[in-house]
Amino acid sequence: MTPMQQTSTASSPLAVRKIALVVSHVLSPIILATVLLLATPWRDSSVRWTESIVAALFTTIIPWLILAGAKLRGKVTDMHVTVRRQRHGIYAYTTGLILCGLLVLRVMDAGSGIFLEVLSILLGLALVAVINLWWKVSVHLAVGTYVVLQVAGQQAELMPLVVFFLAVLSWARIRSYQHTATQVCGGVAVGIAIHYAHQWIAALLP
Repeated sequence: MTPMQQTSTASSPLAVRKIALVVSHVLSPIILATVLLLATPWRDSSVRWTESIVAALFTTIIPWLILAGAKLRGKVTDMHVTVRRQRHGIYAYTTGLILCGLLVLRVMDAGSGIFLEVLSILLGLALVAVINLWWKVSVHLAVGTYVVLQVAGQQAELMPLVVFFLAVLSWARIRSYQHTATQVCGGVAVGIAIHYAHQWIAALLP
């Protein structure tokens, strides 16, 4: 093998990892959950834009700003909080902010659509936090699965796109060496569970 071929072979995995990291950043939980909340009025005409903005502020935007501050101060190693022991504090203050957001939405007399969306995200956060006490599950896949299933709704024709999206995101998390295949599958399972919990709770509402 020539030196040029050796260099090309060595740089190929690095290039793949860089692409995987870019995909991970673009499809991060913060971005996906924020888009889902802000786009809720397009999916549910009973939800006002002010409600979706308030929901996004307390659920994703303010927590992200606090996380960015923690990263600058060296409290977390990266914006994805890949070190499991660093996640507990993030989960705690995010939970508090989401509860405050639910209270504000209640005062605003927000519709059940956006209230239920935020409540489902809180439920997902709680489930991931509990699992995280023993095991590192992929939050990217948990949020990604929930978001894409919520957007697809009951439209069976969109299922191939859902599978493609999850395959790309799973590939990105595995090839960026942030998660194992088992941790990715665990994230998908959490996302599916929260999606169906959302539907179950919605069916109970008047």
